[in-house]
Amino acid sequence: MMKRQRMLIPVLLGLALILTACGGTSAVAFENRTVCGTIAVSLTNTQTGVPETRNVAIGETVTIEVAPDVPYDYVVDYTAAGTNDEGFRCVAVQRGQVTVPQGSTQYFNLTAVTPTPSAVP
Repeated sequence: MMKRQRMLIPVLLGLALILTACGGTSAVAFENRTVCGTIAVSLTNTQTGVPETRNVAIGETVTIEVAPDVPYDYVVDYTAAGTNDEGFRCVAVQRGQVTVPQGSTQYFNLTAVTPTPSAVP
């Protein structure tokens, strides 16, 4: 009986490790730490061409679930925020590609944009 228990423990530990490695969702999270206003973000699955678009308000984090190990094209459009109450506007658009492993989350902290004065009509 004792020998059977000794063999069972490594088998159960191995199964637990396999389940842990295979489980969990994959996601991309965007956190708006700017003064730009609400920023539009988009992720497009490069295999299916299906886009996911969200708006991220100042101080909020938006998480989008993605397929693991699949490249996604992303666009972060700071210009979508328009002009803020102080008359400033952020004008950057960032593009790139991200791939997220199974069970992981890739974080994007939206911080690096300096607002500029809006043009006076």
